[in-house]
Amino acid sequence: MIRNTLKLLALFTGSFLFSQTGTTSPYSYTGLGEVNFRGTQINRFMGGLEIYNDSIHANLSNPTSYAKLKLTNYTLGLNYRTNYITGANESKSIASAGLDYIGVAVPTKYFGFGFGIIPYTSVGYKLSYLESSENNDDDILNLFEGEGGINKVFLSVGFKALKNLSFGVTLNYNFGKIIYETGRFQNEVTLGTILENRSSISGLDLKLSSHLEIPVNDNLEIQAMLSYSPEANLTSTNSRFFNTRSFSGSSSSGGQLEVVLIDFGLKRTYIRIPHVISFGVGVGEERKWFAGTQYTMNAMKDFSHEFINLANVDYENGYQFSLGGFFIPDFSSITSYWKRIVFRMGFRHELTGTVVNNFGLKETGINFGIGLPLSGFSNTNLGFEYVSRDGGVGSAFKEKFWSFRIGFSLNDKWFIKRKFN
Repeated sequence: MIRNTLKLLALFTGSFLFSQTGTTSPYSYTGLGEVNFRGTQINRFMGGLEIYNDSIHANLSNPTSYAKLKLTNYTLGLNYRTNYITGANESKSIASAGLDYIGVAVPTKYFGFGFGIIPYTSVGYKLSYLESSENNDDDILNLFEGEGGINKVFLSVGFKALKNLSFGVTLNYNFGKIIYETGRFQNEVTLGTILENRSSISGLDLKLSSHLEIPVNDNLEIQAMLSYSPEANLTSTNSRFFNTRSFSGSSSSGGQLEVVLIDFGLKRTYIRIPHVISFGVGVGEERKWFAGTQYTMNAMKDFSHEFINLANVDYENGYQFSLGGFFIPDFSSITSYWKRIVFRMGFRHELTGTVVNNFGLKETGINFGIGLPLSGFSNTNLGFEYVSRDGGVGSAFKEKFWSFRIGFSLNDKWFIKRKFN
């Protein structure tokens, strides 16, 4: 049954992975784009908490979770999002959809491991402004457009060092392409000029984590987590073109000139990804309730992209504060399906570390969701997220978006020795 389900999900999501827009945010032109991944849907619905581990769910954000797994777990997440963007002169509503993650986790006698793929960041924006003059014939339209993003293929391993202490490590291979275009079109001039920068990005990064479980009494248990992602350098292979084309987008009468970047030492450059430290603690009763908090520090001040330098963008150290948890009325109920539903809620506030026009970009989000039991220990997780994003007083854009998310957590048992044929 699970194999057939996975085949259908793979067919459905295969075209999503490399064709999704992922974002429509005007702020996605900074850094490597808007960060898509904040954990599985279970983590998201608890404000992005990475603390909680159990034996039937893979926590893709915390590799120590693989040490506790008892069943093979297949996990997949999808989203549908509507952005409400408010600028100086107009407001827009734009919808997008995409894949959040897909992974497989396998327990063994001595350790657990998992692998999968995550669309980590997305670039998707179209901006414009008009340079007006006293003579309307001299007006110039400036266009800015970007697309692409970074995917992560991950391999995670988690193992128990002691009865209540586990360690984990995730190795990520990053890959993707990002295209930035800047165009100028003048009134009464047939062809405009477009500067196009392309970056093909690849490289490795690492995440280390530890997880501690402390029994308080027969019912209560404290869970604590500490993780560290060291600084990493990604390689960017670049190309730059000057294009001419009409405002309608037709290039039949235009041309293209490639800049020889090797002469400027820009054909291959490096992107510095800063280190991240995260720690959190929570308390709960197994299969009943859990509440926790987490704080993450991101050294975005050290971020650098040698090929793309934006005059109005700077970086500062960022942070994220999360608070969330879950409640199950009666996990073992055999008379009421509704009592076995998991209710989750969460809150997060984040200083992203991106500074646009001297204003630091902030995000505040609330989440709520439910976990619907399926056969065995599998479940479907549904929920909503509301996020407000802006750069403070005087920022050019303000965003509010609703997203609907669905996640599938399907369980099976591998390596069973058959007694009968």
